[in-house]
Amino acid sequence: RLYPHLHISIRNLFTMVTSFDMFKTFWANLLRLNRAHLPFVFPILTCIVLFAVAATEEQCLLEGSPGCAGRQEIVSELQLDDDGSGGKADLPASSEDVVKVEGEVLPPSPGNNATQNTTKAKPIELRQLDTLGMISLVMVIALLVFIIIWIVFTIKYALDGSLPARLALWGVLPEAYAVISVTSAAALLRLKVNPTPVIILRNCVTDENAAELGEAILKYGKQAELEVVELPYNPDLGPKGLQSILDACRELGRIQEYDLSYNPQLSEKLVDQLTPLLKAKPSALNTLRLAETDLNAAKVEKLAAAAASSGLRQLDLSYCELGGAGDAICSVLEVPVLEDLTLVGCSLKPSDLEAIADMLPYTSLRALQLGSNNVGAEGVKLLASKLPSCHIDELGLEGNDLEAADLAPLATAWAKRPFSRVKLTGNKLSQEEVNNFVRTLRTMR
Repeated sequence: RLYPHLHISIRNLFTMVTSFDMFKTFWANLLRLNRAHLPFVFPILTCIVLFAVAATEEQCLLEGSPGCAGRQEIVSELQLDDDGSGGKADLPASSEDVVKVEGEVLPPSPGNNATQNTTKAKPIELRQLDTLGMISLVMVIALLVFIIIWIVFTIKYALDGSLPARLALWGVLPEAYAVISVTSAAALLRLKVNPTPVIILRNCVTDENAAELGEAILKYGKQAELEVVELPYNPDLGPKGLQSILDACRELGRIQEYDLSYNPQLSEKLVDQLTPLLKAKPSALNTLRLAETDLNAAKVEKLAAAAASSGLRQLDLSYCELGGAGDAICSVLEVPVLEDLTLVGCSLKPSDLEAIADMLPYTSLRALQLGSNNVGAEGVKLLASKLPSCHIDELGLEGNDLEAADLAPLATAWAKRPFSRVKLTGNKLSQEEVNNFVRTLRTMR
C-alpha cells in the first residue's frame, strides 16, 4: 500500500540531490563506491530510507489516500469524538444507527454515554501516537548510531593519517590539499579508484617515512597510473630515504618526472642515485628538476654522461653554481633528445655563454632558460648570432638588466628565423619599449 508514496519520495529525493552543483562531486563518488566509503554509506542510506518512510506516513495521514485506509479510519473516528466541546459528543441513541464517513461505514458506539465515548477515543488516539512515536524513535536511534559511527571512524582515520585522503575521495577536500603527509599520500594511492598521476610532497618526507612512501609507490603506483613524483623542500630527507623512494620507482618502471629541487642536503650522492634511473632499460624518465641541489661542474658532467643514452628531454639545474662550468654545460647539451634546459640563476660567465652559443647549432634544444645570469648586451649578441642556425623556439632572458638597445641582435636573428617566445620580464624595459620591440618584429615578417 505504501509503495507508490515511497517511490515518489525516493524519486523526489534523488531529483533534489542531483539538482545542486555542490552535490555533483559527492554523487559522482557515490556511484564509484569502494571500501573507503563503507563506514559512511550504510548509515546514510539507512537514514534516507527512514526519512522516506516517515514522509510517506505523514503524506498518507494528510492526504487520506485510499492506500492508507487504516489510518483514515482512525482519523475519522477521532474526529467524530471531538466536536469542539472538550472531547464530548452526542452519538446516535439507537444501536442500529450508523455513521458514514467518506464512503466508509463505521460501527456505532455502544450506548450514548459521553463518558464512554471519551473512554473509547483514548485507546485509538494512544495507538496512533504509539505508531508515530515508534517511527520517530527509530529515526532518532538511527541518527545517533550514524553520528557515533561517524565520530569513531573519523577519530580512527585521523589517528592513522588517512582522513585527508578519505575526505578527498568524498569531494569534501581538494585532492591537492589532501596530500599533506606521507601517510595521506599512501592512503590516497591505496584507496582511490581513479588515476593519481602526480604526487607532490613538501616539508614532510623524512628518512623515517620514506620507506612507507616507497612501499606505497611500488604497491599501488601501477593501479594509480602514477607518473610524476615531486619532492621539493624536504630538508629532513637524506640520501638513505631518497634511495628507498628511487628504488621503488625504478622497480615500478613508469615514473616519467622527478622533482628533487631545493634539497641541497642531497647533493653529495644525488647523481650516483639518479644514474641507475637514467641508464635503466627501458626507462620512462624524461624530466629531471634539480634546482638548488648544489651540483657543481664535476657532478653535472657526470650527470650528462649518465643521461647520454637516456630519453631525458627536460633538465632543470637552476640556482646551482655553475659559473665557469661551460664544458660541463656543453656536455649536457650533447644529450641526444634534450629539448628543454633551464639554467636560471647559475651565475654564468661570458665564457660560459659563448660555449653554450657555439654548441646550440648541434643540439636538439628547443627551449633555453637563462634568466638571472647577468647576460648583458654581449651575451645577447653571442646567443643571437647562433639562433638562426639552431632549433631554439623559446629563449628566457628575464632578470638580466637588459635595455631596449640590447634587443637589436634578437630582432636581426628573428628576421632570419622567427622563434615563438622571448621572456623579457624583470629587465630595464618599460612596457612601451617591449611593445615597440614586438611591433618591430611584426614589421620584419
